[in-house]
Formats: sequence, structure tokens, C-alpha cells
Amino acid sequence: MMNKRILSHFLFCFFITCTVVSTLLSTQSSAQSGLEMEHVSGNVWMLSGGGYANISVLAGDDRALMVDSKRPELGDEIRSMVREISGGDADFLINGHVHPDHTDGNEAFGALGTTIIAHEEVRRVLMAGQRGGPPAPEAAVPDLTISDGGKLTLHFDGEIVHVMHAPPAHSLGNIMVHYQTSNVIHMGDLYSPERFPVIAGGTLDGFLEANEIALSLADGNTLFIAGNGVVTGQNEVRAYISMVQTVKGRMTDMIADGLSLEQVIAANPTVEFDATWGDPGRFLPAAYRELSGN
Repeated sequence: MMNKRILSHFLFCFFITCTVVSTLLSTQSSAQSGLEMEHVSGNVWMLSGGGYANISVLAGDDRALMVDSKRPELGDEIRSMVREISGGDADFLINGHVHPDHTDGNEAFGALGTTIIAHEEVRRVLMAGQRGGPPAPEAAVPDLTISDGGKLTLHFDGEIVHVMHAPPAHSLGNIMVHYQTSNVIHMGDLYSPERFPVIAGGTLDGFLEANEIALSLADGNTLFIAGNGVVTGQNEVRAYISMVQTVKGRMTDMIADGLSLEQVIAANPTVEFDATWGDPGRFLPAAYRELSGN
């Protein structure tokens, strides 16, 4: 029969082995998620990677404010990072717009008591069911809403946060968040340093107007957080505006000359921009439908 000393040693070794394995699995899971955290400016941080839209986090005194919520399965990891940054959980979660890459993680935070803020269109769609799906759980639905052209200002532990409905660009319910004290503007899918505009309910003019509004709030040190890609400055936003204006002008002329969508695509009106903003295969048909009135 195993004596007490041998049994005790066996149990200790077994406990250590389980602990090491558990830690390794946790580390492997974190590495596999691809979620990354970086400081932007002042008390603002960005969580990127792991799929879905970039998150911004405003660190307060043992509490935080977030913009967007990523995938639901990343909820625990996101919460852990938020606590690491701020010392507490998120008091507020702002949805940049309704699409799943911005709202799918809402429920995990709403269930913790986080107040969710969004444009009224986001609440309406989530309550009805998004993209043919069932209604969102009650905890995922925004508690506070902003109407068309509306604005909300939060005074959050020394930071002034302006939450503004933007012109219909990517979608009808875009929201722009200006962290005034930290000098950061969270644009979401109103802007991208690496992707052509995705028109899903909005317009090219909406993109142009939204980005001009952002620049009017900015100075030479302002940093911009997009829905995807890296943090950028004013020059990149200006380049984005110039690209949209140029492509819109070219396509407007082509359409006036009677060119079909296939002919416009063949003429490659984005030729000098593809190296920066990627494949225009989704952008050109949407822009053509808008500009041709179809």
C-alpha cells in the first residue's frame, strides 16, 4: 500500500501538472485568438485582431468605456484586457453601427450591467432580428439611443467623450466617437486605411461628409481609429477623402458617357489606389448602383 509520503508527493505532482497544462492551454487559446492591445493616446487604447472590428477602450478610474464588441467568444478575453487597462469593467459600450462585427459581443457585456449606447436604428434592427435571424437577446440591445443628427456628451473620469450620429455612409446608423481630451476619433467603418468604402445603406457623399466632419474636429496630433487596420493621422484621412472624390468623379463621367458596370470595371477607375485600399471588386458595383440611380 502506498504510504502517506508517497501519496502526498504524487498528489502534489499531479496538481502541478494540471496547473501547467491549464496555463499552457489558456496561453495557446489567447495566442490563437489573435487579439492584440495597444496604447493609442492619453487614456485611449485599441484592441485589434481576433476577427471583427477594432475596439477602442477608454480607461477610467477602475472602470472603462468601449466602442464595439467583436465576437462573443472573445468576451472573457476582452473583459480581461479591459480590466488590465482600467482596473475595472466597462460601464459603457457604444456600437459604431448595427452590423455583427460591431454588435455580436454585446450580450456578454450587457449581462454584466454595461450600458449600451447606439443609434436608434441599431436598437430597432437588433430587436427585430438582424439579417433574417432571431431578435437579439435583451442584454444585447442598446439602452440609450441617439436619433438622426443627434449627439451625446459623456464626462468620464476626466475625459470628454462626444458620441455623434454621422451622415449615412457605411450604413444608416453610423456613430463617430470623439475622445476630446485624449485627441482620438473612433471612426469605425466610416473610414479605412486599407479598404475601399463599403456602402451598406449609406452613400459616397455620406463618406465624404463624415470624414470632413472628423477632420474639422481634429488637429495635427489627432489619431484616428478605423473599423479595420492601423491607427492613423490626418494625412491618411485626407488621402481617403481624395480617393473617394477622385473615383466618384471618374465614375460619374463614365456613367454620363453611357458606360455599363462591366465597362466601368474594365476601365479600372481605382487603378492608382488599389495598392493601398485593396481589391475594389465590392466597391465598384455598389458605387455604380448609387451613381447611376439603379
